[in-house]
Amino acid sequence: MRVSRIPELSATCGSSLDCGPKLPYRSEITMRDAPGSTRVSRSQSITGEARTPLLSSILIFARSRYYWSPARLVRLFRGVTADIPRQIELFRLMSLPAFSDLHRTEPRFRFKFLIRDYLVRGFSITQSTACFLHHYKRLHATMSEDLLHRTLHQSVVLLEATQDGMHRAISLCYSRPFEKEGELSLNLHVDGAVVFVLSFTIVPGWAVQCEAEEALLVSRLQGTNGYYPHIRAATKSMHNVGPAALLLAALQGFAKAFGIRWMAGVSAIHQSSYTERLSLFYKNAYDDFFSEIGIPCNPAGFFLSTLPPQDKPMSLIKQGHKIRTKEKRQFKSQVAEHVCRLLRRELKVRNAEASAEEDTDPVAEVFHS
Repeated sequence: MRVSRIPELSATCGSSLDCGPKLPYRSEITMRDAPGSTRVSRSQSITGEARTPLLSSILIFARSRYYWSPARLVRLFRGVTADIPRQIELFRLMSLPAFSDLHRTEPRFRFKFLIRDYLVRGFSITQSTACFLHHYKRLHATMSEDLLHRTLHQSVVLLEATQDGMHRAISLCYSRPFEKEGELSLNLHVDGAVVFVLSFTIVPGWAVQCEAEEALLVSRLQGTNGYYPHIRAATKSMHNVGPAALLLAALQGFAKAFGIRWMAGVSAIHQSSYTERLSLFYKNAYDDFFSEIGIPCNPAGFFLSTLPPQDKPMSLIKQGHKIRTKEKRQFKSQVAEHVCRLLRRELKVRNAEASAEEDTDPVAEVFHS
């Protein structure tokens, strides 16, 4: 079982769940408030500081001594002026009601793509801006208004179940607190605690040297320190599917719902928080994980693969492991399909094929053995 825990960097992301009495399995999308966020009603009138979210964001930078450095000020100025047409498009997008509430709870949100090593260590400002813009244009164009609001301000529960006294869940939320390591996070909860996080962003294909129009960039794949016993118990109860593989299966469901067919995993040395001192931990968490599931690394340093990744032929699986391997693959496939159908119910873009699948496929009790 692979459990990647990077010292001093792993932390919870998402919300704690209310672990009161629940049905054995929940098939509807529910939500929880994310820690550090303030619930804001979409119908709430915009007054005071909220009337000028751009000015508020600028003042946040001005008040921080970190940005008083001339070198950083030059970087910020170059970032804003490097691609004026794209900045204008971004300004218009961020002015939409869907994102105006987020400016009040996350004042740096509008300019977070200017943070050094945003998403990927070594990304240019052009790449960072393009990824940020593409991601939020895609969410706004595809998600329903209600689902987008819940995703950005609360934690949307995709799967949850209680078995043998242990509560497990997978949730989707806006990434907190590591804002530069991905825009959205899939979180694995065990008994109310977030024990593993996969953070990702919808990016244009060219940014990761992918020929496809767009791809999911996985830029954070780490466990939370102090929760190894929880992770181990949850893994045993889920056909010995590890947390990283489980969240990757949930990511496949997200990708299918959005019609995205490619994934790019960041390599260790390109992870935005990489340090030489912890190089072995990063290599284990990223390079070794992606290599073990058969995903090659491209010249730009991204582990590029179609979704789902191609499984190793059963003929290459050792005798005595084939039945277990089939069970794991079936379980991950069920997770992916369930997440896909759950999200499709609330997307703006729905096709006949998706509707037919929803009407004919019963919801499986995915988390039960």
